[in-house]
Amino acid sequence: MLIQITSSDDPSLHSLAEWLEADDYEASLGASGTRPGAQSPLDLIDVILSNATAIAALLVSYKQWRSAKDHDEAPKITFKRGDVEVTAEDADEETIERVLKALRDGQQ
Repeated sequence: MLIQITSSDDPSLHSLAEWLEADDYEASLGASGTRPGAQSPLDLIDVILSNATAIAALLVSYKQWRSAKDHDEAPKITFKRGDVEVTAEDADEETIERVLKALRDGQQ
């Protein structure tokens, strides 16, 4: 299953991609071609997951990245699975549960 991740901040997106790769996710930076004014042509992360259960593990990795990195301003991170798109502005338990439910159940 494909999860796409975008961010309001390109350096944060690149940092998250490196973090996910270090956590052994099949993650690659790509270009959506739809974001005018992007600082970089690589403005999304494609993550391939083997099953819906892996979404929870991905979000744990995201939470660890968010906790480990010092952000001047907290970037908005958007996760997309098919037609479902959900944005996280932090990594508290409520946000993680909301994102998990949306991605797992296919509802925003």
